[in-house]
Amino acid sequence: MPADHLFHLLRSYDPSDVSMQQFYAVWCEGIPVEEAVVLLNGDPGTAVPDSFAGWGSGSDGSGDEAGGLFAGTLGGWTVLIGDYRVTENEALLALSRDDRRALAISWDLHGENTLKYAQDGELITVLDVIDTNYRSGRDPDALDPYLHGLRFNIDERKPGVPVIDPRESFTSALVAIGRMVGHEIDKEWLDATHTSYVVWAEGLD
Repeated sequence: MPADHLFHLLRSYDPSDVSMQQFYAVWCEGIPVEEAVVLLNGDPGTAVPDSFAGWGSGSDGSGDEAGGLFAGTLGGWTVLIGDYRVTENEALLALSRDDRRALAISWDLHGENTLKYAQDGELITVLDVIDTNYRSGRDPDALDPYLHGLRFNIDERKPGVPVIDPRESFTSALVAIGRMVGHEIDKEWLDATHTSYVVWAEGLD
């Protein structure tokens, strides 16, 4: 299986040149979908059955247009895909309160590319997925057991070993999340019917 298979799986739903320049998702343990949606400022009253292929996120949260959340369950975890707001520290800490665990990936080819882990309202680990030497949190090494055999650091050069591409770094982060969650995000999950919600922009009713 190619080392960047999850990047290409997600891009296969939109093969345009602008797809997969940004991707933001959060996994939270032991919390109902609607409760998680409310914590992320989504509107439960706007729930619509949807699949990843048909979902459109709306705005990126920076303007006056409504955004969106795509949400479903994976084992005992709730998965939410949206704009950058779903992976901000404040959101992650709220989702992880009451001794829950939460993981998030922020992927932006022109900005932050991080893997975050929070538990019980505290940020445990923050890793730069294209250079894992940049890490922070209460326990910067807490995710290391899930990183074994994965490649991240795009500036790493080893004789006779292929250069690491950012798409592999992104895939490695999703594989690490899958190891903790117990199930890697896959085509079966993406093609299944889940639910989309509106996140209203400020000032909109």
